[in-house]
Amino acid sequence: PHICHQCPLILNMYLCLCLLSEALQCNRCVPITAGGRCTNQVETCQRPDEVCAYVIFTVPRYSYFKRCMREADAFALKAVPNTNVYTCSKDRCN
Repeated sequence: PHICHQCPLILNMYLCLCLLSEALQCNRCVPITAGGRCTNQVETCQRPDEVCAYVIFTVPRYSYFKRCMREADAFALKAVPNTNVYTCSKDRCN
C-alpha cells in the first residue's frame, strides 16, 4: 500500500493554520429592558457557524440587540413579523 510520508507534516500545517485563524468578533449590546439602551462591548463568537447580528424589533416598545448568533437562528428570526435582522461576517460589522 502507498504510504504518505508527508501526511503528518501536511496535517500539522493545517492544524496550525486553523489555530492561527481568529474567531469572529462582534459588537454585543443587549438592553436589560425592552426599549432600553446599552453600550457596545466586544464579544468573540464561539462557534464557526455564527455571524454578527443586529436585530431590531419595530413593534411598539421598539427594541434591538447586537451579538453573535448562529446563522440559522438569524435566518429564522427574519421570518418573524415586525423584526429586521441584519447579519455580517467581518469583525465588529454589526
